[in-house]
Amino acid sequence: MSNTRAATIDVELDEIQGNSLGGFNKDYQANLFLRFRDAGRDWVAEITNEISDSSSADVIQFNNQFSALRRQGVKNPESIISAVWVNLAFSWQGLKALGIPDAELQNFPDDFKTGMKGRAGIIGDVGNSAPDNWLDPFKDPANIHALLIVAADHSQELAQKVHDVTRTAKFNAGVEVVFSQPGITRLDQPGHEHFGFKDGISQPGVRGVDPPDDPIGNPNQGHPGQDLLWPGEFVLGYATQISDTDPNFDGPNPEPGDDSKSGPDWTKNGSYLVFRRLRQDVPAFNQMTSELASKLKISTDLIGAKLVGRYKSGAPIEQRKFQPGPYTPPSVDPGDPNAGNPAFGNDSSLNNNFEFGDDADGHFCPVSAHIRKAYPRDEVTPDGAPHSESSTQTHRILRRGIPYGAPFVPHDPDSAKVDRGLLFLCYQNSIERHFEYIQRNWVNATTFPPDDKKAQGAPNLLADPGPDPIIAQVPEGETLIDPKAPPIKVQHFVQTTGGEYFFSPSISALNRIGANQPL
Repeated sequence: MSNTRAATIDVELDEIQGNSLGGFNKDYQANLFLRFRDAGRDWVAEITNEISDSSSADVIQFNNQFSALRRQGVKNPESIISAVWVNLAFSWQGLKALGIPDAELQNFPDDFKTGMKGRAGIIGDVGNSAPDNWLDPFKDPANIHALLIVAADHSQELAQKVHDVTRTAKFNAGVEVVFSQPGITRLDQPGHEHFGFKDGISQPGVRGVDPPDDPIGNPNQGHPGQDLLWPGEFVLGYATQISDTDPNFDGPNPEPGDDSKSGPDWTKNGSYLVFRRLRQDVPAFNQMTSELASKLKISTDLIGAKLVGRYKSGAPIEQRKFQPGPYTPPSVDPGDPNAGNPAFGNDSSLNNNFEFGDDADGHFCPVSAHIRKAYPRDEVTPDGAPHSESSTQTHRILRRGIPYGAPFVPHDPDSAKVDRGLLFLCYQNSIERHFEYIQRNWVNATTFPPDDKKAQGAPNLLADPGPDPIIAQVPEGETLIDPKAPPIKVQHFVQTTGGEYFFSPSISALNRIGANQPL
């Protein structure tokens, strides 16, 4: 059980870089991959002045103001208020290049030191997604020392900030841009990724950061269906989740665990960042879903929801709590703004308020569906039925992705040739226990969720669930769509084209690095 005396609860948001606990949530983003020269520390000192104005406290305050304008009926709050945010994270090679003492470097965990390329076999980057097929410079991670993220509401403001940052004498003396990757929200479908599905819905809430909608009746959830987790799961130095269940509580264990620690002592208020460049073959995905819909004699809306676990609007295919029955997943997207109720996809009180325990065999939401594989909620996991729900919460991530490339235009032959996809970014206190665990043990595991449905009162499955039909990196796999029918073959159209592991230090640590002071 927890040792509450060792649990740090009050979050120092002014010390934590933005985009971790406070998501940037901007329409335009520049991702500059940097290589340091001898004078790299001088530039770190310079850019820290920018970063200190982009703390999680600053970002959260702005986001609250932005949301308040939306609630007041303002359709485009960015026309009234706007901001430009800056974030800096280092690879292990980058910390080494900056002259961080070797004794401290060796205290970092192996996952971070090895980097994404070295861990490709663990996370499933094989075939077309293997590092040999990645873009330069990701093939040679020794040249990637840092990731500078600049995010803005307006493209002109982003371009100006990038120009201002990269034209200084200290930048040119100490830094080289080895790769620049822009990100841009789909202007035709804001909030949706290129396959057309609303993205970033099921984020964990963070205690001390996200207030509960019902602080008296349900203080352990932010929005309905969104469990509030201790901040140490995402930022170092704070209370963490307890993996064992509390027999007197229905849901993840609400007690605080010990503070998260990783690497040297100065890593407090820092977070590990995973960056992945995921290319999406949209026309091939659309063709496959059309063919599967015809083969299974269901609508394309429904087959898409079966593969993802949500309709394109973001509405869950699973029956929501308190939704009157009997229930059958609709053939037409219930959250489609032109043919349904958009609140089912957009309203945070409706789009996450469900569990999988009442649909143990995947009759409504297949056990292989992307959202069920990536976040199994109350699903039975290999940790065993009593502890599964609490254990699952120790593997959550804060996703901060953004699309890249122009949207697909079906009737334009040249559009199919465009490189488009998702820039996947996530923050956590341990890459191995969070991102890598999800990839290795859930997403890529053909036997997850485990075939032991009797614990939930359902018959065992006819076949293994199969790999995640959306983000598994193998070319194809057999996916269990219907628990009463044989699995179907599904091709996968997401390819890893590069990535790296980074550490996003506290603002105080950045200041000390820039000043060449002891950490």
